[in-house]
Amino acid sequence: MNDKMWNVGIIGLGSIGDYHMNNLSKIPDTRVAAICDVNVQAVEQVGSRLGLSAGKKYIQYEDIIADPEIDFVISGVSNKFHYDILKCAIAYNKPIFSEKPFTRTMEEADELLELYEHNPIPCMVGFSYRYRPCFQYVKQLVEQGALGRIRHIAAHYLQEENAPMFNKEYTWRFNQAMAGSGILADIGSHMVDAARFFVGEFTQVSGLMSTFIDQRIDMRTGQPTAVDVDDFTGFQGVLEGGVMGTFYTHKNALGTGNQFNVTLFGDLGTVRISVEQPNEVHLTVREGESLELIEKKIYLNEKLMKPMLQDFVDYLDQANSPLFPTFMDGYRNQQVLQAIIDSAKDGVTRSLNRP
Repeated sequence: MNDKMWNVGIIGLGSIGDYHMNNLSKIPDTRVAAICDVNVQAVEQVGSRLGLSAGKKYIQYEDIIADPEIDFVISGVSNKFHYDILKCAIAYNKPIFSEKPFTRTMEEADELLELYEHNPIPCMVGFSYRYRPCFQYVKQLVEQGALGRIRHIAAHYLQEENAPMFNKEYTWRFNQAMAGSGILADIGSHMVDAARFFVGEFTQVSGLMSTFIDQRIDMRTGQPTAVDVDDFTGFQGVLEGGVMGTFYTHKNALGTGNQFNVTLFGDLGTVRISVEQPNEVHLTVREGESLELIEKKIYLNEKLMKPMLQDFVDYLDQANSPLFPTFMDGYRNQQVLQAIIDSAKDGVTRSLNRP
């Protein structure tokens, strides 16, 4: 590994930006060297806290990306700006960690792919659950053939914060022009990535989407505002090798916290994981001549797992990782999201082809 200090630029100073800055503080030989946000007050407050000079406190994302002293940027902005910031990073040949979803639409994704093919910059997309210990362990089980041939993957991702009793206010996440889609883009994209990570590419999908609450109060105006994105998305799919997939997600699930559960059913065993118990794996097999049913709960050591941003820094140091979610992972994820949306609109199953 090279002996250098990595100067990092943070784009977006909301909760996601704070999350990444906190994680970055745990990565050796990295430092936040510049920040950017359209909120001038936030830039000044965070910049002062970090001891940054005036020249490293940016309002325009183009300026922080163009800064030659910044080794890579972390983009934690709303979905509307993912396309523009990725496009700018490609133009300036700047390595970037970009949050998911990849883009709002396939038109944006296709244009980025064309630019990327001419200048393939280092790019990590924020599918962070790959770095949970349980995800890494299950990935190894599948690759080692411990479950036999995988026949079915099932996943659900449930939260409760959008249920009517909480009177969740209108934000950009409920606006199609800003978000692309609702719950599908927000957390459904993680289910798509989990399926691709464990099993392979989707070959076809059939989607179902619904808006449970069609108006929410915009706190800026005090007025009810129409919601034009999905509160619920369910979809079925077929993946490489004929693996069947079933998935659903919504945030109207009272009593759930951050309930992202995945189950893989194989010819030799079944494995279940939940991000709420990231260091546990539940494995069910039958053993011996009598095919005795064996239930195993496997406990993992989180300290042995590499953090996501560490993997990105190592990648920039030419140390490749099988966990690494690349630009193309973001693009192919968007392909699946778009196919689900299109299928939900007309009830027709969509086939997918790799670029």
